[in-house]
Amino acid sequence: MSIHLLSTITAAYLVPFQVTAASLLASRRASTPVTWHVFEPDMSPEDRAAIEAGFDGTAVAIAWHRYAQSQLADLPLSGRAAPGMYERIFAPDELPATLERVVYLDADLLVLDAIDALWCTDLTGSVIGAVQDAVIPFVSSPMGLRRHRALGLRPTAPYFNAGVLVMDLAAWRAHRVRERAFEYLRREARSINLADQDALNAVLHGRWARLADRWNVVGGLTGRGRLEPKGVEPDRLAAAARDPAIVHFSGHLKPWIYARLGSRWADAYADALREACPGYRVERSLTAATVSFYDRRLRTLLQPLERLAWRTTRYLR
Repeated sequence: MSIHLLSTITAAYLVPFQVTAASLLASRRASTPVTWHVFEPDMSPEDRAAIEAGFDGTAVAIAWHRYAQSQLADLPLSGRAAPGMYERIFAPDELPATLERVVYLDADLLVLDAIDALWCTDLTGSVIGAVQDAVIPFVSSPMGLRRHRALGLRPTAPYFNAGVLVMDLAAWRAHRVRERAFEYLRREARSINLADQDALNAVLHGRWARLADRWNVVGGLTGRGRLEPKGVEPDRLAAAARDPAIVHFSGHLKPWIYARLGSRWADAYADALREACPGYRVERSLTAATVSFYDRRLRTLLQPLERLAWRTTRYLR
């Protein structure tokens, strides 16, 4: 058996991807060969060499794939969207046709358990396996699918986070996910909240299998008590938070940019960052210190204001 992973990065994500890769290696319990397919538009030979150096002496091989961001230039770029965000929709169709399955991993992850169990997940005929988003649990949640009713979705239909995915590539191609997702993005450009994640939820509703929550624990908010979403079993999320397999630092507050964030896993990430990139230094500035203080001391208290801002953004655009 050989495991195939997929990630899409830019040069700006060199450091966090090295942390993701190093944490995955540190968590492996088997010597199963791994091929990691990495799509990128702008990595220098030095960048590639820095990543490859982290795999010296391991059973992991990098398969580099270069793409041009101009291929994605006609897709919506409002808000946080950037062309590279759509690469996870584009890339699966560019992989060899003989490849049956990949595990997609974002570059802002801390892997804490062996990936083998995730690779072997039974998708029971679904196109992908994913974790219900702990912050946006339903299509009707703030920052969910604004036009879920037009899609025929009930408000309580679950919404998944696209940072960790198990992909059945044959089913992906048969379902024409790339074509349908890009059509959705162009048609609904004015109603998109979270770019590629919106599109995947729109075209794969009813066709994704729910993975255990521990495979994609949101690092910034999950586990902060009053920040847990309504309608989701708190015991389920608490169990995942106690024993995460992958911690996902989604959102704006990244632990390789801001020191001492409020996440309970911030220290573990800082340790992994020092190990993977010993010469790297997190930004030290008044702005960075202010952001860190807000996240560490004030964010739980002010979370209702954040959610109000989400709703305002959702309905004013």
